[in-house]
Amino acid sequence: MKRRLKYRCWSCDREYSMTREIVGNPQIIVACPYCGKEGAVDLDPFRDNTVSIYQSADAPAAPSIPTYTFPDVIPTSQPTDQDS
Repeated sequence: MKRRLKYRCWSCDREYSMTREIVGNPQIIVACPYCGKEGAVDLDPFRDNTVSIYQSADAPAAPSIPTYTFPDVIPTSQPTDQDS
């Protein structure tokens, strides 16, 4: 799913927004348009862990698409060698 999210740069502390495809891996790398530094974003803390439970045995399979509840501004951190 594509989402436009707002990030706060770890280096220059400025806010910027960017559209990103959020699929599978909850860690993404974004580049600040102001200072050019890359920032690592861990989306796992924003994942919604709500599970749907159906009463009937004939109920449809639960969707495997994760949902997220994002704050207004997502903080970034300096990427490590493992993030690359």
